[in-house]
Amino acid sequence: TYTVHAKFTSISGLRVGSDVEMAGVPIGKVSGIEVDPEYAMAIVSMDIDKEVPLDEETFASVRTSGLIGDKYILMTPGGMDIYLADGEEIINTESAIDIENLISKYIFDGDS
Repeated sequence: TYTVHAKFTSISGLRVGSDVEMAGVPIGKVSGIEVDPEYAMAIVSMDIDKEVPLDEETFASVRTSGLIGDKYILMTPGGMDIYLADGEEIINTESAIDIENLISKYIFDGDS
């Protein structure tokens, strides 16, 4: 495997050991989670199968399996011919959607 990193504003529910997938196929695992105190962001480290190159425009998003299932990282390839090396960072990210906040907002703000 090789390791890549990505920063997210929220990874609510994501855990070390969570799957990393591309097109519904597991391609790796979340190997570390820490906080970047300077930017108040989560830094997620992922071990990716060597057979799966990720290009520089790869998009990483935190997703949920089913309505209330486990969190995982979905990788969507870009269109570059330049690939990330071990230790490099994925720049394009989308954070977790907080279902509880959405439902709460709909219930309590829906009357306005």
